Amino acid sequence: VFTYLFSDFRQGTVELKEFSKDVAVMFLESLYSGVVAVEKSFFRELYKISRVYKVKWMSEKCTAAFTQFCESSSHDYTDMVFLFNEAVFSEVTLKYEELMKIVVETFSRFENVSEIFVEQYLNQNFTSIKPGTLNHLLEISNGHFVPVLRSLREYLKIKGGITDTVRIILSSAEVIQCLADQGEFCDELLELLLLQFDQMNPEDIKLMTGLFKRS
Repeated sequence: VFTYLFSDFRQGTVELKEFSKDVAVMFLESLYSGVVAVEKSFFRELYKISRVYKVKWMSEKCTAAFTQFCESSSHDYTDMVFLFNEAVFSEVTLKYEELMKIVVETFSRFENVSEIFVEQYLNQNFTSIKPGTLNHLLEISNGHFVPVLRSLREYLKIKGGITDTVRIILSSAEVIQCLADQGEFCDELLELLLLQFDQMNPEDIKLMTGLFKRS
């Protein structure tokens, strides 16, 4: 990219205004030295700039460092949120899915990840979470959906309303099978859903009818 800019178009400068000064300087120095130290504090910018300017070796360094960050984050909710949000940003804004694949593959191996991470993340972001992000959380849960259902129950108790998040959770055959096995918990959740009936559109009613049949 830089050969193309400098040689073919004979540009003497390249604008890096969308990046912080520190990261821009680090990026340019790394191009000359071939060495880069990847830290969490500037990961997003460094990964983005390496992708924007197609510096393959640097983006690979970022990806390798990100993998190490994920593997060492087990049971640390703050770290896990940071890494998950970085992966969401990369997937949604930069259109690169590799970081999210690393997060899902790594987090889903952690013991009790649904309780430690997924449930808390849903509780804090239930009304704002995007469908794609929610699907990744369900992947990370790796079949352990009771914490997801607890989060759904708390949302229905405190705020209520049929949102896309509610619809996606209740459209998952695996989640519904989990719900059907929960006895009294299942009955309580179904009662809470019935209280939302006046807010349901025809598709919601169809979804709920199927839910009651399956559970």
